[in-house]
Amino acid sequence: MIRVPHNRGPSESSRSAKMAKHEALLIIDMLNDFCREGAPLFVPMTREVIPNIRREIGRARREGTAVVYVCDAHDRNDVEFKNWPPHAVEGSPGAEVIDELKPSARDIIIHKKTLMGFHNTDLENKLRGLGVGLVTVTGCVTNICVMLTAVEAAVRGFNVRVPGDCVAGLDMQMHEFALRELEQVIKAEVY
Repeated sequence: MIRVPHNRGPSESSRSAKMAKHEALLIIDMLNDFCREGAPLFVPMTREVIPNIRREIGRARREGTAVVYVCDAHDRNDVEFKNWPPHAVEGSPGAEVIDELKPSARDIIIHKKTLMGFHNTDLENKLRGLGVGLVTVTGCVTNICVMLTAVEAAVRGFNVRVPGDCVAGLDMQMHEFALRELEQVIKAEVY
C-alpha cells in the first residue's frame, strides 16, 4: 500500500491556481521497462499506481487539461547505463508507454535522455506555449525522475502538485523521503 505524508485532496488554493493558470498532467516514465515484471528496471510499486494515474488521466481529459508523457528514450550506448542496466532504449518495446496508460492522439509526448524531464527537451516550451502554470506530476520513480522533474518545474516557476498515490518509488522509504522533500523544499502540494 502506498502511503503519503498527508491524506487530502487538492486544496482550495490549488483549485484557484488552476482557474488562474492552465494545468498540465505529467506522466513520467510509465514505460514497459519500468512497469512490466521481469523488465530491466521493474519497479513493483508501479503496478499499484496504474489505476490511480488512469483516474488522473480521465480527470484531465474531461477537464481539458493537457496530458504530457515524459519518457526515457536512451541511446544504445547511453552514459546512464554505467549506473543502471540498459533500459528504455529509443525505439525499443521497453521504451513504450504501458498499454494501460497509452497516450491518445491529442496527448503530448516528450522524450528525455536523462533523469530530468526538462533538461535538453522541449517540455518547458510546450508547457509555456499552452499557458501552463500548474503541473501535476505522476509516474516513476518517485525519488529519481519524478522528484528531479518536479524540482526542475519549480525552479522554472511552475506550481507543482504531486498526488502521492500516483507515484511509485523503488522502495517505500525512498518514496516517502521524496514526497517529504518535494513538500518541504519546493513547497509542492503533496496529497
